Amino acid sequence: MAAKRIVTLGNAFLDTIVYLPRLPTEPCKFRANNVLRTGGGIAATAAYATARLGADTQYWGRLGQDAAGDDILARLRVAGVHTDHVRRVEGGVSPIGTVLVSPNGERMAFGFIGRDLGDGADWLPLDGLEGVDAVMADYSWWQGAAAVFQEARKRGITTVLDADVGDMDAVKRLLPLPDHIVFSAACLERLTDTTDIALGLRRAAPLCRGIISVTIGEKGFWWLDGDTPRHVPTFDVTAVDTNGAGDIFHGAYALGLAEGLDVEGAARLASATAALKCARGSGWESIPDRAAVDALLMKGVS
Repeated sequence: MAAKRIVTLGNAFLDTIVYLPRLPTEPCKFRANNVLRTGGGIAATAAYATARLGADTQYWGRLGQDAAGDDILARLRVAGVHTDHVRRVEGGVSPIGTVLVSPNGERMAFGFIGRDLGDGADWLPLDGLEGVDAVMADYSWWQGAAAVFQEARKRGITTVLDADVGDMDAVKRLLPLPDHIVFSAACLERLTDTTDIALGLRRAAPLCRGIISVTIGEKGFWWLDGDTPRHVPTFDVTAVDTNGAGDIFHGAYALGLAEGLDVEGAARLASATAALKCARGSGWESIPDRAAVDALLMKGVS
């Protein structure tokens, strides 16, 4: 099968991951166990994941003309991600994140979204969507996501939105546009004012055009099939670091849909990819290739 063509659009970060004996619950000072510099950000991490899974992947976004932006792009290119449609903004400051990780893999993340990168989307090369099989966008630059989703719909290209709590106004603007919306648990709860998964999905449905779903960490993936909630469980792994698992899930999910899988099949592909990354360690360097993911899929779910 020829490699599927994927575009991801949204944020890209340069992350510093700090490994701690425990996550802080109060002001404190203690020594870290280790530190790692790697790539991050929803759309960029999704791009790296789909490239590792064998897709012909493009990342579209905005970065400053700075060292952090140089580093992010260099790391994406290592995986074979095409970055020709990244806008480098003179005077802009690229996004930078810090992630604290505990020994059991739980994390606290702090992100500086960048500055002076511009919100306009009129420069986007929408003709570059010709021949693309799926688009995955996050909510961080809603103007760009809206433009790409609208153009992709005209061209019959499958679209996926990563909906999270970082900017609820942006999420609400985007809900009517994509074919698939994958909420974080926190985003679905905030949008629908309930922690009940089935009720939350049903309340969200009238606000959305596409298939709605939610990822809930170790509790797995749920989606609404008509009016019936359905579930894909997680894979049984011991997590070393869960940071980026959701971003990886979204990219792999979009690729699965591009490959013709149904929602359940795409979610299983995505869950396996995210699970292996969590078990392997931190950063983009821990994202598995397709052979490893296919091997885990053959073993089945827990």
